[in-house]
Amino acid sequence: MGRVKLLTILLFFLCSWSSASQLETQIEQFIQQIEYKRLQSIYPNARISITVQNKVALDYLPDCNHPISIDNQRPEAVNRTTYAISCENPLWKSYVPVEQSILIEGIKAIAPISRGERITTQNTDIGEIDLATLRGHLYTSANPPYGLVASRNIRINNFITDQVTELPDLIKKGSNILITAQSNSIVVRMNGVALEDGVKGQQIRVQNVSSGRIVYGKVVSDGEVLVNY
Repeated sequence: MGRVKLLTILLFFLCSWSSASQLETQIEQFIQQIEYKRLQSIYPNARISITVQNKVALDYLPDCNHPISIDNQRPEAVNRTTYAISCENPLWKSYVPVEQSILIEGIKAIAPISRGERITTQNTDIGEIDLATLRGHLYTSANPPYGLVASRNIRINNFITDQVTELPDLIKKGSNILITAQSNSIVVRMNGVALEDGVKGQQIRVQNVSSGRIVYGKVVSDGEVLVNY
């Protein structure tokens, strides 16, 4: 009697293991054939890993007489998501937590960069960062931040995003500038003084040296402001 009972228990665990193993295989196929390809199409140069959590819970799910259905509940997620697993015969549904890691290449500081300091190839290099930890738009080798300045102190190994950069001042308050006044095909140039700092494209106040008149002009280059009439 004891041997029969032991055999029954052993068969139960073997069947449970077989069922869980089949579920794991189908989930892994879903990851390899669907999820990896989907994420790689969004992040073509990323290094992606996907890991199913709490696999023990699969041991308690009933056998399914058909291939299971799997649906990613948070396809926009870059780290944690959940797969909904369902069976039509017998009818049941369960949820499995999934951990994702999407590593992308970006530009990081290899030396401390002070606020107002220019970002260059000398103080940066390429590194790899987990997308889930990223805040802001990341600069990459295809879209580098060179020529911009740090809007705050950037520590060594910090990645460069649009949240820590800004355009450099092309014009400084009190500096001598060239005022270009344009109306249709007529262009007049005159000397002026900047009354404000200005980055490219910014409207600043400038003063005409000869007339003393104060006008607003758009910074177009280093030391030049455009005034339209």
